[in-house]
Amino acid sequence: MAEYIKNQIELMDLLLGDDPQASLDWAKKTLGGDLSVTDFFNNIFTPAMAAVGDKFGRLDIFLPELMDAADRAQAISDQVVQPMLLAAGSDQEIIRGKIVVASVKGDLHDIGKNMVVLMLRVNGFDVIDMGVNVPPRDVLEKAKEVDADIIGLSSLMTTSMPYMKECVELRDGFGHKDDFKIIVGGASITAEYTAEIGADSFGDDAVDAVQKCLALLDGPA
Repeated sequence: MAEYIKNQIELMDLLLGDDPQASLDWAKKTLGGDLSVTDFFNNIFTPAMAAVGDKFGRLDIFLPELMDAADRAQAISDQVVQPMLLAAGSDQEIIRGKIVVASVKGDLHDIGKNMVVLMLRVNGFDVIDMGVNVPPRDVLEKAKEVDADIIGLSSLMTTSMPYMKECVELRDGFGHKDDFKIIVGGASITAEYTAEIGADSFGDDAVDAVQKCLALLDGPA
């Protein structure tokens, strides 16, 4: 455990450091020993990213540092973790869950959504990004098509918020409430509004959204 903690701290420092290549090189070296790729992902990689998220939440780092760290973490996942799984004969990637994400109908903003997508992918989610201005029925059809665990809806404008409510109502009305959870977020979204429309969770920011999605996967069906 002490070795895991030491490695978590080292990786976190490298993800936030000045050298954009250092974290990738470190991951390759660390996984070149006896450590299994699943142990690395679960006990070093994921906690290191959680620590980066905690720093962002405390305002010890800001958005540019968080995005740089996420990009570096994605490179580790793409260039080290997943290829090693394939080399070991695994027929599956490390996937925590599948989530369909969209900015709802009437909303053309995607900066916040894109950040959530990046953080979810870094943390092991299979993300289907439908883009912006997506009607509720299209979101639900895609969720059914890919057998999603979660639907993530983003809305920056108050005028587009009712489409979040419509998506929840369609899900429940068509009998899919037990098939996929719905998490909502955006500048105008509050926990109170989330409860009012019957969504399952609310992400205050990209880091919080990841934690809430993990909680939805762990919660009761």
